[in-house]
Amino acid sequence: MTIQAFFGFAQPPFSRDLPPDQRFRCASLDELHARLAWLVETCAIGTVVGEPGSGKSTALRRLRDSLHPELVRPIYIHDTDLLAPGFYTHLALNLGLEPFQSRARTFRAIRDEIDRLHRERHLTVLLVVDEAHRMRSEVLAELPVLTSFDWDGQARLPVLLSGLTGLLGRLRMAVLEPLAQRITVRYALRGFDRDTTRTYLEHRLRVAGLDRPLFTEPAIEALFDASQGLMRRIDTIALHALHAAAARRDRLVDTDHIRAGAEEIRT
Repeated sequence: MTIQAFFGFAQPPFSRDLPPDQRFRCASLDELHARLAWLVETCAIGTVVGEPGSGKSTALRRLRDSLHPELVRPIYIHDTDLLAPGFYTHLALNLGLEPFQSRARTFRAIRDEIDRLHRERHLTVLLVVDEAHRMRSEVLAELPVLTSFDWDGQARLPVLLSGLTGLLGRLRMAVLEPLAQRITVRYALRGFDRDTTRTYLEHRLRVAGLDRPLFTEPAIEALFDASQGLMRRIDTIALHALHAAAARRDRLVDTDHIRAGAEEIRT
């Protein structure tokens, strides 16, 4: 018997693909979203960093879903281990441009198209770079030039760099100082506290169609300790714990099940 049938879930618990109206909201995530919306509005450069599973991808999806398609065109790049020519080729193709053999000509074509969309269609191109901690320094160093337009000094291209916390150390390199000075939005995602971990767990169970206590109080404490409040770890450990409980025909998840779930993700 599946855990869905055993516990009475209406849909698989802890699914990663949730519709926007079912995603978890809390004060810290709302603050991050407000900052990212401001980044787009003002065409700023920003960073979002955090450990794996801290919610960076969730924040990016929430931002994407909030954008008006007639006002903002997001370009998402996650293949970040590119040299500058490959980066510009990728960017050009996403703008519907044919890249030139010359890197300089491709660069100018990208700039011209971003400027044209801004002037003629009042459309903002948003560049989102995921896994930005893996970007080559030579490509990161290009961003201040790419985002500076003409004599008027007006911003045209908002840029959001998302990655592991090591990105912040990279930005302290002397060669990247021009970029670091232009970053006006900085946000570091951290794990939830105990109360928010509980609220998040209860939310995920409700979304799956179960509105009754399923995890004991000690189990919730153990889940917080094992996950450090990181969303993806909470999901993974809780899911493994449900399987462990169902295998033993236990109707409540206790600390033994949490320990079994935590052990699963370590192996």
